[in-house]
Amino acid sequence: MLRAVVFDLWGTLMAERRELFPERARVRYEGVRPLLERHGILVTQDEFTQFHLASNRTLSRLQEHGRDVSAEDRARHVIYQMRPGAADRLTAEDVAEFIEAYAGSILHSMPALLEGAAEAVEEARRRGLRVGLISNTGVAGGRHLRQVIAHHGLLEAFDSLVFSDEHRRSKPHPAVFDAALADLGVTPGEAVFVGDTPRYDVGPPRRLGWWVVQVGDRDDGDPPAHRRVPGAGDLFEALEELGLLGGR
Repeated sequence: MLRAVVFDLWGTLMAERRELFPERARVRYEGVRPLLERHGILVTQDEFTQFHLASNRTLSRLQEHGRDVSAEDRARHVIYQMRPGAADRLTAEDVAEFIEAYAGSILHSMPALLEGAAEAVEEARRRGLRVGLISNTGVAGGRHLRQVIAHHGLLEAFDSLVFSDEHRRSKPHPAVFDAALADLGVTPGEAVFVGDTPRYDVGPPRRLGWWVVQVGDRDDGDPPAHRRVPGAGDLFEALEELGLLGGR
């Protein structure tokens, strides 16, 4: 019998609003510029954006192999792109200041909840299921993503939040799925994972013995999901079809 629902974040519950990216880029640059200048790093916004993107590309490749870095190491990595020696001289206070400006820029242009996302999370709670989330992180790590989720009124709905920067492991690594199960006190056969990306959200949990519902119209995972739905709002119809809800 199903005891827990665990969601992916991006593309399943939430999406970026790309029209706000230019403003976020400006806020990010203006936020980090004082620290950079104190360390003798003088770059334009366009130059900083290129260094930021180069760092993102490198760390994204790391995530493809199931690994991730902390928010602190990500901050040092961005600065390393501009001046390697400066990255080595950063104090803990410098790093914290950089993270607040760099990662905190997401709070100035909030991502949007996808249609049906809040209802799916709330329905899981209403049915007495444990509720979790596993998310690979990027510029914004777990600390700031919690604030985004709180902004949408859903933070208290989750019994477990597993963010890759905090675990140094990312989907598709089994460790992040195991961490969620441990938090929730359930076995793989008692949990369903709900996500949109085959490589990260479908094949890995299925191979670990989870039930899987895939959101959206991307290619099938390997192995494929047990059910595919247009959006998170259609989740419980799929779970009914799978016979997982019993008398709930």
